[in-house]
Amino acid sequence: MNIFQQANYKFTDKKIDPSSVMSIVLSVISTIANIAQVIISFHLAGDVAMKSGLTSIMCLVFCFVALGLGVSTYFRKNVFYIFAHVGIVISSVNLLFLMYIYGVGIMAN
Repeated sequence: MNIFQQANYKFTDKKIDPSSVMSIVLSVISTIANIAQVIISFHLAGDVAMKSGLTSIMCLVFCFVALGLGVSTYFRKNVFYIFAHVGIVISSVNLLFLMYIYGVGIMAN
């Protein structure tokens, strides 16, 4: 008789959902790109190329996709939700940061 069967341990069948991991990856990529973009923009005193704006738009798309992947994890059963929580939180903070940056840019003009 196995020691685990004797102690009446209950093991889970939960798995890590790949979409929740992808949510974290997209959120982290977006956050790193946004931080790099802001640092470069401050270093150049705001005189940056159009690529900087395109980077922030791509980060916005990544954030929305990451939010969608994180929320879609909640419709699956027998998965760990901690990765979805982390991806949604990072993506939401990044979206708030982008909204602040866009707001500052609109008010400056």
